[in-house]
Amino acid sequence: MRELSDALLAWFDQCARKLPWREPASGTRCDPYAVIVSEFMLQQTQVSTVIPYYSRFMERFPDLLTLASAEEPEVLKYWEGLGYYRRARQLLKLAKTLVFDFAGELPQDRKTLLKLPGIGEYTAGALLSFVFDLPEPAVDGNVLRVVSRLDAEAYTMGDVKSQAAVRERVSGLIPPHRAGDFSEALIELGATICLSSSPLCHDCPMSHVCRAYQQGVVAEYPLRQKREKSPVSRMSYVLVHDGNHVFCRKRTEALLHGLYEFILLPEKYKKNDGQKVEEAMRKMSEFSNLIFQELRYVADKRVVFSHRVWELSFWELRVEGVESGFVFQDKGDSNVFAVHRQALESMAFPAFLAGWRDAFLAE
Repeated sequence: MRELSDALLAWFDQCARKLPWREPASGTRCDPYAVIVSEFMLQQTQVSTVIPYYSRFMERFPDLLTLASAEEPEVLKYWEGLGYYRRARQLLKLAKTLVFDFAGELPQDRKTLLKLPGIGEYTAGALLSFVFDLPEPAVDGNVLRVVSRLDAEAYTMGDVKSQAAVRERVSGLIPPHRAGDFSEALIELGATICLSSSPLCHDCPMSHVCRAYQQGVVAEYPLRQKREKSPVSRMSYVLVHDGNHVFCRKRTEALLHGLYEFILLPEKYKKNDGQKVEEAMRKMSEFSNLIFQELRYVADKRVVFSHRVWELSFWELRVEGVESGFVFQDKGDSNVFAVHRQALESMAFPAFLAGWRDAFLAE
């Protein structure tokens, strides 16, 4: 398939996007650290979204040692708004592991990489290929879609067996030279030309050998994995403050672990349910000694996670009687505590709360 790889590489040379993590490096094809950070950020996130976060993150943590020396709260703060915060925690663990166990060097074999924090089959292939120019397949959703259409094979998105089959197929396509460019070119083609809907087949350098295109059935490939409906949780957040101090809680649950949030009530209250919200707040022992001044409805919000949905209502409650450093022991192993409003700027909140926090600070 020399013809295929030559056509793809010629297209890539002419049309590849200029991305900050694609800069060449001395001794390797690309800077290993830059590729590591970008690949973690790009998981389930578009390039256009990632670029400003990547730039800000790299300015604060310019190398592996700097990141490995950082504390988790600060890393989460610089990840704030990007979502899927588990990636940030895994990236920090990986940095520490590479610095302390591998002298800051990235291993060059797949088996070792797969044992490291946050690295799966795709990321291992991407690191070996993009950094060291090794003939290792890097199969993400873009590549699976390209290969499925190229061969008119009914591979299924997100299916483990389909991904394994495509990895084997790509292994046979990688040319003996420019392996890293070829791997990136496949991903680039899927991201910019071989789109999931409305693909730009007339601009594709491989349309002349694409079976799905020749048969006029591009839209039929790949298959989509049937997913069960995500469970829905309905809750309310209350921003409790006295003008200067704000009550927060640090999450210890797996979802959003390590992030801060406002007071969470286990029921979603409608816009006209202010009295019910106030009653629910008064039942919380943490707030029984405070004087409630004003409660107002802020907004409703629907938050979609990978496998669940939160339907939320936002409320703001102004109170009196807050003392600086006031701390309440919440149920479980977390704390509800009061901080000065200025401290909120340095605390990492989930993306769906960060905008509300910022609007509150701007008032």
